[in-house]
Amino acid sequence: MKKVKLGLIVLVLSIFAALAGCSKGSEETTGSSEGTIEIGVVLATSGPIAQTGTWVLDGHKTAEKEINGNGGVKIGDKTYKVKIVHYDSEGRAESATAATEKLINQDKVSAILGTSISSETAAMIPIAERSKTPLVTFVAASDILTAQGAKYFSQAAPANKNYVDAGTKTMKDMGMKNVALIYVDDAWGQSYAKLYPPVMEKEGLKIVTTEKFAPEQNEFMTMLNKVKAENPDGILLAAETELAVPLLKQIEEVMPDVKIMETGGTIPEELIKLAPSAAEGIVALSRAGAVSPEIEAFQDLFAKSYDYVPNSFSFSGYDGIHFIVDAMKRAGTVSDKDKINKAIRDAEYKGLIGTYSFNEKGENSLLGNRAVIKEGKAVYQTVDQPLPQ
Repeated sequence: MKKVKLGLIVLVLSIFAALAGCSKGSEETTGSSEGTIEIGVVLATSGPIAQTGTWVLDGHKTAEKEINGNGGVKIGDKTYKVKIVHYDSEGRAESATAATEKLINQDKVSAILGTSISSETAAMIPIAERSKTPLVTFVAASDILTAQGAKYFSQAAPANKNYVDAGTKTMKDMGMKNVALIYVDDAWGQSYAKLYPPVMEKEGLKIVTTEKFAPEQNEFMTMLNKVKAENPDGILLAAETELAVPLLKQIEEVMPDVKIMETGGTIPEELIKLAPSAAEGIVALSRAGAVSPEIEAFQDLFAKSYDYVPNSFSFSGYDGIHFIVDAMKRAGTVSDKDKINKAIRDAEYKGLIGTYSFNEKGENSLLGNRAVIKEGKAVYQTVDQPLPQ
């Protein structure tokens, strides 16, 4: 009898446990436990372009702390805190895809913020598409991303093709005629190497030579001597900050008088700090512009956690978390991926970088500005303004 009673007790307890598990509802099984929204983040915080990813992640974390410090966010009839679930993609596409699979299948997040590296994000898109999980990038900008035609991917970063007209006009404003194109050999740099030539040719600018370099490269003298032999009066450079600093120092040694325009991969203030002499006179396209009251408020908030001045990549990171939360608010759900994705594509969200909106391909219309490094300072302006004398 005792064994029978014990068996009945175990059976009853098992049934109650199963019912309790079911009663938690769908929110927990889609990356949102009761009272917490988990947002997936894949960013390279190690590897050759780790600094850019770290800047973005610090922006994400600042938004997370702000939202939670204000008591969370109300979505539907519940209030949620925000939790970032970050995996380091290490600058490797295979690590980015593994992280994406883990976020979808193990963490069961309802939305993912993609990496700062276009080749990584490109590899993530098919995985997100198969699982119908919204994937948004606020930094990766290559045209190959939206060319995949994915319905669940949206490119919130200022796209490369949006920068090409601005860059070509800037080179003309700088007086360039014979230009050497030097770019990092990744999906982002390759995109510019394809997009710039026809636009430059139409505007009367001649590309006298094209050179590419590896993301992990730090010695450029052989390449630069080849460039010098073509006698360019200007250089069109596509390089992230980490790569641009040693390259610019070596350009200064080989071609000290050549004009340089960088097409949106660098932070001008970092160039000034790390390579002040080599950075002087450079014009860089930038997602940043004049400091607004909103940016000042973010800078004050950022300073409570970090001991450096945030830059435009940090702005994008901050915008990314708020953007996803806003989409969930408008969708009225933290778990219905289709509704969240529709809210993303229908967005008219004003962030620190600009207003995020998308066409049917998931492309945005952000145009960006430019920064002129003059006398050790970065002077921000629109592309329509005259360059400072």
